[in-house]
Amino acid sequence: NWLLDTRFVLPAIALVTIWWTLGLNVVIFLAGLQNIPTVLQEAAQVDGATKWRVFRDVTLPLLSPTIFFSVVIAVISSLQTFDQIFVLTNGGPLDASRTLVYHIYDLAFRNFAFGASSAAALFLFLLTLVVTLVQFWGQRRWVHYD
Repeated sequence: NWLLDTRFVLPAIALVTIWWTLGLNVVIFLAGLQNIPTVLQEAAQVDGATKWRVFRDVTLPLLSPTIFFSVVIAVISSLQTFDQIFVLTNGGPLDASRTLVYHIYDLAFRNFAFGASSAAALFLFLLTLVVTLVQFWGQRRWVHYD
């Protein structure tokens, strides 16, 4: 009864969400891996690099835009989690799985407090914008567009 225990409800929802988005991320990473020129990996192997060095020094830097895209999408998606919580727990037990998006829904469609719901939605938008801008600011250090 993971969904009825306040200690395990959020990890259970996280597992469901990860399983749900895993297919999308696999397709994105497969496309990123297929976009890496094999000539660069073969050149590194000819130069005497081990498989680990090829992965670390060639594959991973060229895959960094894909990793960055996947992380940005995952963070935005996690800030907007609603449907899994609505279907699995309806915000319970004891509001342990209540998120900001569920709170916005609750304010608007159960309490009919549309002003407060709009204010919470604006806060969610600003939070998402700030987190995304911080991610874009930090990507200058580790994302390589070569």
